Amino acid sequence: AGHCGTPDPIVNGQINGENYNYRGSVVYQCQPGFRLIGMSVRICQQDHHWSGKTPVCVPITCGHPGNPANGLTQGSQFNLNDVAKFVCNVGYHLEGASQSQCLANGQWSNSLPTCRVVNCTDPGHLENSIRQVQPSGPHRFSFGTTVSYQCNHGYYLLGTHVLSCQGDGTWDRSLPQCLLVSCGHPGSPPHSQISGDRYTVGSVVRYSCLGKRSLIGNSTRMCQLDGHWSGSLPHCSGGSQGTCGDPGIPSHGIRLGNEFGACQANSSWTGTQPECEVISCGNPGTPSNARVVFNDGLVFSSSIIYQCREGYYSTGVLSRHCTVNGTWTGSSPECTVINCGDPGVPANGFRLGNDFNYNKTVVFQCIPGYMMESDRASSLVCTKDRTWNGTKPVCKAITCKSPQTIPNGKVVGSDFSWGASVSYACLEGYQLSLPAVLTCEGNGTWTGELPQCFPVFCGDPGTPAQGRREDRGFTYRSSVSFTCLPPLVLVGSARRFCQSDGTWSGTQPSCIDPTLTTCADPGVPLFGMQNNSQGYQVGSLMFFRCQKGYLLQGSTTRTCLPNLTWSGVQPDCVPHHCKQPETPSHANVGALDLPSLGYTLIYSCQSGYYLTGGSEHRTCKADGSWTGKPPICLVPADVFAKNSLWKGSYEYMGKKQPAMLSVTGFNPSTSKVNATLIDHSGVELLVAGIYKREEMHLLLQVYQITGPVEIFINKFKNDKWALDGHVSSESSSGTFVYQGFVRGKGFGQFGLQRLDISMIENDPESIGHHFASNSSSVAAAILVPFIALIIAGFVLYLYKHRRRPKVPFNGYAGHENTNVRATFENPMYDRNLQPTDIVANEAEFTVSTVCTAV
Repeated sequence: AGHCGTPDPIVNGQINGENYNYRGSVVYQCQPGFRLIGMSVRICQQDHHWSGKTPVCVPITCGHPGNPANGLTQGSQFNLNDVAKFVCNVGYHLEGASQSQCLANGQWSNSLPTCRVVNCTDPGHLENSIRQVQPSGPHRFSFGTTVSYQCNHGYYLLGTHVLSCQGDGTWDRSLPQCLLVSCGHPGSPPHSQISGDRYTVGSVVRYSCLGKRSLIGNSTRMCQLDGHWSGSLPHCSGGSQGTCGDPGIPSHGIRLGNEFGACQANSSWTGTQPECEVISCGNPGTPSNARVVFNDGLVFSSSIIYQCREGYYSTGVLSRHCTVNGTWTGSSPECTVINCGDPGVPANGFRLGNDFNYNKTVVFQCIPGYMMESDRASSLVCTKDRTWNGTKPVCKAITCKSPQTIPNGKVVGSDFSWGASVSYACLEGYQLSLPAVLTCEGNGTWTGELPQCFPVFCGDPGTPAQGRREDRGFTYRSSVSFTCLPPLVLVGSARRFCQSDGTWSGTQPSCIDPTLTTCADPGVPLFGMQNNSQGYQVGSLMFFRCQKGYLLQGSTTRTCLPNLTWSGVQPDCVPHHCKQPETPSHANVGALDLPSLGYTLIYSCQSGYYLTGGSEHRTCKADGSWTGKPPICLVPADVFAKNSLWKGSYEYMGKKQPAMLSVTGFNPSTSKVNATLIDHSGVELLVAGIYKREEMHLLLQVYQITGPVEIFINKFKNDKWALDGHVSSESSSGTFVYQGFVRGKGFGQFGLQRLDISMIENDPESIGHHFASNSSSVAAAILVPFIALIIAGFVLYLYKHRRRPKVPFNGYAGHENTNVRATFENPMYDRNLQPTDIVANEAEFTVSTVCTAV
């Protein structure tokens, strides 16, 4: 699972990246509709933990957009891509966007619209009437305004006298009519004649009798405002003196019998002539959203016919008749708005528009990831027959075809629906040309650049100074071989292979002079300083720092290794305006200019050291200071754990003496160490001291000695005898070294190496060597195995020659490891072997020998 293990998963998101090794990084990404809270990038740190905290994916929400004044916002979800719809109250019309969508930035795509009050047009004035307006809004004829009409004297109203402004900007009724009042025919008695052919209000008719008959009664009559003639109907006298004459028959009446009353001496009848008044049904009014298309009066046998206005219908009879009992037939018709009903919402879609009335349009859309089938329209219109002009559409899922495969690679991901993403991964030993991610788009195609899988490139491993290199390329499974020019000897790996992770196997070799005993001066970086107070001997520590105005990048400290090379990389001093931070020991420093953070220094502890405090990342702030605290790289606190064994030697009278240190007790809270130093002569020294972890320093003072008296009296008689040294990490073996000077007469340096279980099992007699050697011991350690190599190589060559064709001789290579073993690779190899064959057979060509001190 790598150095840090699998990073914590994220709900509603995904993790991109598979490098879980030290300093590897992963990127967290949220699914569509969610946004990331926290750092999207996490880096694998030296302490086996991922940097920062696991981010979370929260829904992208825009919040409720609010309600427009005199309106309402429709919607229950206000997350990413959700649509909020705006509707105005009845009597108001919308100005602005009718809907708004929640965007990825948490903002609405449109601002709130304005609901303006609906205004009706001026309904007009009615002739022969008085109009009164009752406004109900900012304008004269705004929604809710009523207009009433009153007919002038002599006119009667046909229709409803009050009109109201409706929410759709129309008046609920058509204008009424003011019709002139008519008194009808006044009647004509027998033997008379009438002059005047108008029977409306104010009209006058005159009566006269024929012949010598005289007129009895009113000679003139006027049509009055109440629709009645003034006076009563006159009659003509008889044809002779003293006779009354025929009184006639009332209009619209009949006469029963011949008895009319008493004829008086003045030739007039007693009483008055009766009149038959026509029955009136009164004004039936005008229904809402209707108008009168025919009317021939309000009296008996009259009819009135209505018609609903456009967009309305009636289920009843639209005509009425005035009956003999003075009522209109039926009831006032109702004109109902034409409504086509809810057309529904397609599955995986939504509808824009909730007005299902006549001539209104609703629009359908599909949710992201779905598209509308082309055989149906995306909008419907409500027709006058109360049906929609089509059926709602169907939304089908958008899917992409399987993404294209690439040689030596594979597709990662199986979701090919809209919005889904897939990536590519290469087979072992291959790497992507680019971090490709393909996304399924709304048109059913993949977007993104298709990558390629190239063989892993390990880069040029370099050639050791005074050495030669023979290579077969720098890609996966290729190998390189190294040799040194005589008399130099090769220390490190004589052959290295390009591995699947892009690194070379083994360790970089170097060519060293057998006569040398110290490391060469690593040099001083430009604009930097070097602290070489410990010298250039094996185990010595070199400190580096930069001048003011420069930042150190590279290794802050370097250690002289047993192969006489320096650990780490030579640092550089880079100019920068930020203040110079404290330079920690045993750390490597890198730098990144991150767009979201700024100039950032990245610290990692050197091999064998662990981050025990401070910050692994420090960013330059605006004022030139740095975030966080300086990192602290130390060896583990339990380096002197109880029962741990340290093996090596010390110098006495110019000669090395084998010794072993056995830790008998360690107090973690006080860091007190109790141990027994076992000398090769059989003397045991009980020592104790306090381990100063920050300085990695331990002074072990003797407090009891047991063994042969003559030895410890002559050798350890100083009661202040002590081991005074520092602890350092041995990068090549992954263990630790305790080395320094012995306080005592005739004593010199000491060096002890902590043994792990594998070292004890494999080589119980091994002795540490982490202090300076003289030239004769180094030469002997090299010459003895060199002679053995020649003999073994020659014998092996004859043996191989018997089995397969002759192969060229290619020199030799030697490896020196931390337990004073020298390993030599057989110089013969088959040029026709594949890299896998070389790896498999490499052990077959190995001869080992133990170097002993001379």
